Amino acid sequence: MIKSTKQSGDSARGELADARRIVIKIGSNLVATADGKFNTALLSGIVAEIAALVTEGREVLLVTSGAVRLGLARMGLIGGPRPDLSTRQAAAAVGQVDLIACYNELFTSHDCVVGQLLLTGDDISARKRYLHIRNTLLPMMHRHNIVPIINENDSTSIEGVQIGENDRLAALIAGKVQCDLLIILSDVDGLYTANPSIDPDAKLIDEVADVTTEIEAMAGGSVSGVGRGGMKSKVTAAKIATRMGAHTVVALGHTPGIIAKILSGEVTGTLFAAKMDEKLAARKQWLGFAAAPKGTLTVDDGAANAMLQRGSSLLPVGIKQITGSFFSGDVVSVCRLDGSEIARGLVNYPTGELQKIAGKKTAQIEEILGTHPYDEVVHRDNLILI
Repeated sequence: MIKSTKQSGDSARGELADARRIVIKIGSNLVATADGKFNTALLSGIVAEIAALVTEGREVLLVTSGAVRLGLARMGLIGGPRPDLSTRQAAAAVGQVDLIACYNELFTSHDCVVGQLLLTGDDISARKRYLHIRNTLLPMMHRHNIVPIINENDSTSIEGVQIGENDRLAALIAGKVQCDLLIILSDVDGLYTANPSIDPDAKLIDEVADVTTEIEAMAGGSVSGVGRGGMKSKVTAAKIATRMGAHTVVALGHTPGIIAKILSGEVTGTLFAAKMDEKLAARKQWLGFAAAPKGTLTVDDGAANAMLQRGSSLLPVGIKQITGSFFSGDVVSVCRLDGSEIARGLVNYPTGELQKIAGKKTAQIEEILGTHPYDEVVHRDNLILI
């Protein structure tokens, strides 16, 4: 595994050659052509690079989009109005067959074995299932030299429990199996200072040391009409992966030999440097980025600043509003009065009890509830700042 040795101001690109476990995500605009055919001409080169990495002894996981577009083409629906959810689910089921078959054929030509893993939002948010993902993937790569091919199971995912997009899925997988490097291949060069299609002065950013609100503001959404990502989702994925200890590179997938260029340290795409000094433990990775919050606690500025600046627990006196329905031990989101999320954590009180003590001082808990099991609504040990 990479152990970061870079000093302040140094580029992290020199560390990429040492990456032993790599997640590669390929977007739908690369996987499928405009008419919904598997892009064999492009993917054959990328697959050859992945197979070469496996031959070198590296472990590679492939997260791929494209099933919906391939399926829509099979169903004769390419070029029509944006499909509704049920049509996308049907298209995903049809397209996934072609997707894995085409990948299998390409990898087989390099004597490389692949395995398919389809995941839903529940697989990621449920703690036990999330742990089992690691237990499935590591033996595939480490013992058997298998390349796992991972996609969201769009056929069974429903609105509200979807993972969201495969950029986020790739970042969560990178953290779960402790990858050194996440490579997101797209149809754009990387992150620009502005939208290059409308701003001639937009410049490609070579390296990002920290994903700040200013960096996030430079990204936009999806414009393809089929894919659910866009640069915004890639920056969000980079923010997750870097906090989990993985360098992240967003680069143009059409570039020949792009993976080799990235690993050689060549300045290509945008590199988001891993936050090794802030790397999250596995439990907090799940808590902050994988688990689905059951409710939201809106807090006043005093409580927000205490958590953000002093690492304090959340006490009932700082809570101004409660939404959702949850039990003790569930994950909740903590937001400022303006709605911006600042933290997630495991709540100590169920909804009904918390509604009674919200805004009250800790000394009043027993008087109100008849019991006083916790001082804190969310203890700082069970809290992660977003």
